[in-house]
Amino acid sequence: MDLVVTGLSHKTAQLALRERAVFDRDEAIDMLQRLKSDASPQLLLLSTCNRTEIYAVASDVVATGQALRRAVFDERLAGVEDADKSLYTLHGEAAVAHFYRVASGLDSLVVGEQQILGQVKHAFQLSERAQTVGSLLHRLANGAFRVGKRARGETHIGHGAVSVASIGVELAERIFHDFSGKRALLIGAGENGRLCAQHLLARNVASLTVTNRTPEKAEKLAADLGGDTAPFDNLVAAIVAADIVISTTGAKGTVLDARIVREAMRARDQSALIIIDIAVPRDVAPDVDGLPNVFLFDIDALNEIARRNVQLREKEIPKVEKIVDAEVQNFMRWWGSLDAGPVIRDLHAHFEAVRESEVSRNSKRFLEADRGELDAFSRTLVRKLLMGVTQRIKGYRKEDPVELERLAGLRAAFGLQESDLDE
Repeated sequence: MDLVVTGLSHKTAQLALRERAVFDRDEAIDMLQRLKSDASPQLLLLSTCNRTEIYAVASDVVATGQALRRAVFDERLAGVEDADKSLYTLHGEAAVAHFYRVASGLDSLVVGEQQILGQVKHAFQLSERAQTVGSLLHRLANGAFRVGKRARGETHIGHGAVSVASIGVELAERIFHDFSGKRALLIGAGENGRLCAQHLLARNVASLTVTNRTPEKAEKLAADLGGDTAPFDNLVAAIVAADIVISTTGAKGTVLDARIVREAMRARDQSALIIIDIAVPRDVAPDVDGLPNVFLFDIDALNEIARRNVQLREKEIPKVEKIVDAEVQNFMRWWGSLDAGPVIRDLHAHFEAVRESEVSRNSKRFLEADRGELDAFSRTLVRKLLMGVTQRIKGYRKEDPVELERLAGLRAAFGLQESDLDE
């Protein structure tokens, strides 16, 4: 048995193609159950906005890789010219390394992003629900979780916000420190504005108001976010009632100019106001930044911070790669140790260690003249206890899924450490 993965990602496919290959929770479970077979008993389907990948434990990785392409992708990508060129297939150690790079954030669209580890855990939970998890997949997933945790705990790969939405909120946090009691106003219904508002709500902003030229859009977004609406034709009043303004209309003309903001500031007794302009073209006139107690951050400022943070993350890549390499080798040592020979050797070594410990601990209870006989008797006892088990294990092949589980079960049952395969 070996590991094989086939899929597509942001590196090989445009968004329009990736969207067609997304599986929701129920679809993923159904696909896993339909694909499960004696030839491929262990399966994991990882589906996000940036990748869809199916991992399988199989005896024939070439045939299984082709079968997975047909089953998972052919129907969803039907009619797309050269769709097959967007798919990749890896097996063995390369598949393990790929999975660990994904979990670490190295293979993400934004290096070091936090969400991918949670998505990997969710994919594993779906495999458990579909009953497509065995010893190899369980070990592989635990290694991936460990890689993700180490990458974020031992390096700075996840430090520094890199999305416009999260950077805008972090800058606002530097000024207000605490969002409780602060009121947010969202002008427009753009996706970045929605994300920015979600970040604010996650930090316990007191209230959120949405305004838009199209009232129906404002009402829908406000309902989605749990906020209120305000009329677009009275922005002064809306700003007076806010501490943080997020503007994301992208209108051709200026939405907020110095006159509007100055009037609002007078009505709010010049208390601090943060304006985050993430629209292109800009919604807010540049001279607004010169008003007292008004802090304006536009898309260029946010992108510059994002660029610097990405550079900082990229410096951490070699450290994360070392973690990935170490964990890949740990997995491959364990995988190699499931051959019958290493299992037999480690099982005998385990019993011999127990025998030696017990003989040493109890030797004082015997006459010195009898201790040699005790040692010989205990060796014979251990050998005979293991004789039948050894004979059966010798015939096991890890290419057989049932026998693979038995070999892995023996290691787990006796707590056997993996052999040094280079010896």
